[in-house]
Amino acid sequence: MTKKQAEKGSALLLVGVGTMLTSMVVSGFLLGYLVDSWLDSRPVFMLVFALLGFVGGILKVHKIMSRLW
Repeated sequence: MTKKQAEKGSALLLVGVGTMLTSMVVSGFLLGYLVDSWLDSRPVFMLVFALLGFVGGILKVHKIMSRLW
């Protein structure tokens, strides 16, 4: 593998990491919104699931980035 191919692979990996983190937070918000509307409650579940999505996203990003180093 040449250096240019390795740089391209690293750049694609970083784009995937950003997409992964964003999608996990957004899916947490959406799932929390659906649960809140189903239970007719305040946005408690939306915030909790968004936080869980963020934590899960950070753990997933850490796992992916550890392969890069």
